[in-house]
Amino acid sequence: MKWIVFLGIIVFCFACRKQNQIEGYTRAEGGYYYRLLGIGDGNEHPGLDKVCVFDAVMKTQSDSVFWDTEHDRVDGLFVPLQSKPLWGSCQNYYLRMVEGDSVSFLIKPAVFFRDYFDTIVPAFCAHDSLIKINVKLSQIITKAEYKASNESAQGSDIIEDTELEELHLIDCFLKNEDLGYVKPDAYGLYTLEKTTTNQDKVTAGKKVKVAFRGSFIDGRPVDAHEQIMEYIYGTPDQLIKGLNIVIGTLKKGETTKIIVPSRLAFGESGSSNGSIPPYTPLVYHIKIIDIK
Repeated sequence: MKWIVFLGIIVFCFACRKQNQIEGYTRAEGGYYYRLLGIGDGNEHPGLDKVCVFDAVMKTQSDSVFWDTEHDRVDGLFVPLQSKPLWGSCQNYYLRMVEGDSVSFLIKPAVFFRDYFDTIVPAFCAHDSLIKINVKLSQIITKAEYKASNESAQGSDIIEDTELEELHLIDCFLKNEDLGYVKPDAYGLYTLEKTTTNQDKVTAGKKVKVAFRGSFIDGRPVDAHEQIMEYIYGTPDQLIKGLNIVIGTLKKGETTKIIVPSRLAFGESGSSNGSIPPYTPLVYHIKIIDIK
């Protein structure tokens, strides 16, 4: 009987150990995991009086990108170092980095959203046990430089929260439509459906006849009827940026269905007539009718 109990203890301990291990990552004392991706050529470590500026990509546990500095904060992710970092924070690792270092971290969602967005865990990753953030230390600046930069970007925190909510809306739409994981392209556009043909491709200077129909994420139509437009492709300000980008990838007869984030649609101001609110993602069906 004793040996059965002893064997049970060994199995339990082994299982617990396996739970504390993630392939390729090392568990830190603070409760997060880290993996070195690349070594930089800097020679200075940031001190507690400094601010780290990162290029960053943030992902859910299913590896879906919901925030990155390439699209959401082009000036970088600013992380002021604290004299008493909170438990679970990656700050003690940041103190060891030099400019150019790249690291992947796995962090508990409650800690992650507290540290980077000062908010509770949003619904789109409420069931995740870990959040992934890949960072590259691009610059180390003083807190005075950070303060000056912050003052010149008033309202950025509100913008970040609004963008996060927009990404949540898109994530919910994909799940409700049972589309699974749809990765946005380099522009941030989501392609949901696409047909192909072997006909002429849209190029700058050609006259394109296109049909498109827009709707909100909840299915409400943007316009009462499908819009048909003929214009010289490449002429500025004829359509919203997202539509222009996609049309330039299509051929005659091809159709596609896409999600256009607000920054490629009507942005932070919304439409001029007020029908489309600020920070509103839109769904578009597009067809190239003719190219001349």
